[in-house]
Order: sequence, then structure tokens, then C-alpha cells
Amino acid sequence: MIDIEADVFDYVYPAVSPLVPNGCFKSVYVPNPSKFPFVTLMEMDNTTDARHRTTSSTEDFSIITYEANVYAMDKFDCREVMDALDTAMIRLGFTRLSMQFIPNLADSTIFRITARYRAAADQNNIIYRHT
Repeated sequence: MIDIEADVFDYVYPAVSPLVPNGCFKSVYVPNPSKFPFVTLMEMDNTTDARHRTTSSTEDFSIITYEANVYAMDKFDCREVMDALDTAMIRLGFTRLSMQFIPNLADSTIFRITARYRAAADQNNIIYRHT
């Protein structure tokens, strides 16, 4: 399995951290964030790229999908943080698949934006755009 999670996190964190002063940036799901803004960036899928399969026993390319969630007490803050994260992901070589506001039925004072990204990566952890 090609694993680029640490590379992705290390690239995106500096772009987002100035906007998230409490350091609430995680790579795991957190059901009830205690501080805002709060960001999660998680690898959701890691699949062998069938178009580049060979007869060798090593994986040459992997298609990787990430999901980002930004929670904030203000719609503007939510958008600002997601914009910084989105810019970093696209510069890194990912393609945005979707981005949407998610209504918070339990607490309408907390805003949430979710985005999904996809890219291909090779054995050397080089990231390529994937559509």
C-alpha cells in the first residue's frame, strides 16, 4: 500500500494552522469538537490504480481519496479555513471532488463544510492529479 498520509498532513497543516490557533487539526474523526475552528483531514480510500498494474508484486500507483471537515462558530471563519485547506490540497496535486455545507441539526450555531479530494501517488510518494 502506498502511504502518503504523513506527507499530505505535513503539507496542509502549515497552510491551515494560522487560522486554527488552538491547534485543532486532526487526522481522525472527532464526533464532538470542543474548540473551534476545528479541522479534520482523513484518508478515506486507498485503491490500487488498475490502469497501471503490472505483473510485479509491488503496487506502482494508488488512487487516494481524502475528506476534509471544517467546523466553526461563524460561516465566514468556516469558509476561510476551508479555502486555505482547499488551496493547499490543490497545490499538492489533488482534485476536489466535492465541497458542501452540511447542516448541523443538533446545533445550528456550528457551521461545517466537507470536501473530498482525489489524487494518484506512486511508490516514491509523488502525487499526480487524477480525474
